Amino acid sequence: MEEIADAAWEALCNCCGGCCFEKSIDAYGQIFSTREPCRYLDIHSRRCRIYPKRFDIEKDCILLTLETVRRLSWLPSDCGYRALTEN
Repeated sequence: MEEIADAAWEALCNCCGGCCFEKSIDAYGQIFSTREPCRYLDIHSRRCRIYPKRFDIEKDCILLTLETVRRLSWLPSDCGYRALTEN
């Protein structure tokens, strides 16, 4: 599982869009998603409008790797990447 090809990794995305909603931190340090989508998220298709250039254009965009997905508690339970790391 540690060596997943880029295309296979990308194919895990089920376009839930959960990673593309703004995050907030409460008084206890808990991170949670808001109802505010990133300005580049197409809310109908749940796909990024600038996907190939997202890291150049949006400084807050997070690269989802196996390592980062394991650490991110705020990814929704139906996230394809999260499902892989939990199984």
